[in-house]
Amino acid sequence: MAMREKEYNPNSSMQHAAMLQALDLLPSYPTTDRLTVIDYGCSQGANSIPALKRVLSSLPENASATLHFEDTPQNDFTTLAQTIDANLPALSTANGSSLTLYSSLLPTSFFRPVVAPGTVDLGLAWSCLTYLSHQPELSLDATATPADFAITRAKALASAGHKDLIQVLVLRGAEIKPGGHLVAAIGGQPPTPDSETGDTGVAPVTAAMMKFVVRGKANMQELSRFALWPASDPSLGEVRKVLEEPSVAELWEVEHLEAKLVVHPAWEGYRIALDEAGGDGDRVREARERYIRAVVGNLLAASGWFWVEKLKETRGRDWDGGEAWLRELEEEAVMEGVEKFGEMKVRLWYTYLKLKRRSG
Repeated sequence: MAMREKEYNPNSSMQHAAMLQALDLLPSYPTTDRLTVIDYGCSQGANSIPALKRVLSSLPENASATLHFEDTPQNDFTTLAQTIDANLPALSTANGSSLTLYSSLLPTSFFRPVVAPGTVDLGLAWSCLTYLSHQPELSLDATATPADFAITRAKALASAGHKDLIQVLVLRGAEIKPGGHLVAAIGGQPPTPDSETGDTGVAPVTAAMMKFVVRGKANMQELSRFALWPASDPSLGEVRKVLEEPSVAELWEVEHLEAKLVVHPAWEGYRIALDEAGGDGDRVREARERYIRAVVGNLLAASGWFWVEKLKETRGRDWDGGEAWLRELEEEAVMEGVEKFGEMKVRLWYTYLKLKRRSG
């Protein structure tokens, strides 16, 4: 999915934290002279680098590796290319010798074949497996309540997500060699009804949007379109059901499947700053603003492009006020967060999986 140009890399610390939790799942390749790795849904590249360093560090001396970076054509490939170029020196010496690296950028949908069959040793997917190939149709009559809408939306997204994840895993099964691996993190719902709930941190943004409605900077029709975000949020159980589908199970052996609750990395620093501030109101407010800004910045970097697209549906395709609208929304959301949501602990559930491509 497309992310805001130049905004995602510096505002993706939540996704970075989720990726770090999966590093121990990555295979080692001490006897592989030629390795091919693909990062599906790589965005602007910052969260690709640590995993690639870990993998490349396991290669033997003088090995070579092909690194594919895939995302939709709407992705910011300029920033991606700059990120890769800046990190190539470190990647090429990750194992302590001189590696020969070949990198390629692949602007295409992951709902179609991305590379030639049987050519990939390792696939990585840190944020993309929840995205849908299309937005499901929602049919509600005029008397539907917000609760009715939420239930209908959740069912539609879950159904579409199940079908799409099957499709994606079958496609990846064609590209990844027998014996190769796919390692992924999938953001979603708590694994059990008794599990601690997550919190995306969207409350300050929602409050700011409602202020925008009051001020005439947005209307309820536009805000309702924002709820049509084309992604599912499966639980561990829902992911397991996909893996048990015959078309998936015949391709993939499940080596690891686990749910983890990942806390926003800014939270710990925020709590330390509050303790250090003591009763100093100014320092408390400064700490709170830094934390809320990190949370809001991440949400806008990941979702802002979609909101602008929805606004253009009502304001016209030539409307060019999207970036200014997002900047104003960001400041309003930070103010709302500082005033009302200072105790909001942002945390998300991720399902981690390591799949091995079966032979035959």
